[in-house]
Amino acid sequence: MGMNNDVLEFYSKQKVDGIIIEALGQGNLPPTCLKGLAACLNQRIPIVLVSRSFNGIVGPIYAYEGGGATLERQGVIFSNGLNGPKARLKLLVGLSNNLNSDELNHYFESQL
Repeated sequence: MGMNNDVLEFYSKQKVDGIIIEALGQGNLPPTCLKGLAACLNQRIPIVLVSRSFNGIVGPIYAYEGGGATLERQGVIFSNGLNGPKARLKLLVGLSNNLNSDELNHYFESQL
């Protein structure tokens, strides 16, 4: 089965403050979900990528369609070693402080 566009396309049409995606390995997504991802980013919805792997860290390693390097170029924020629940809390703090996309990216790069 796998992940596809449907969920992200749906969220791109809703009032969503941000999205956390638990991705494969070092932060890779199936190419089938990239259209929905782009739709969310075009709506200026911040997307934070975390790894589903135990103690996994996302990074811009793979440059294939859906790989971390491609996602980083598109504006996806990397969680810097945080798991899904921790990244969600950090995103909530950043959004409650009205951080823009660039500021959120720097906030996630920091150890705060």
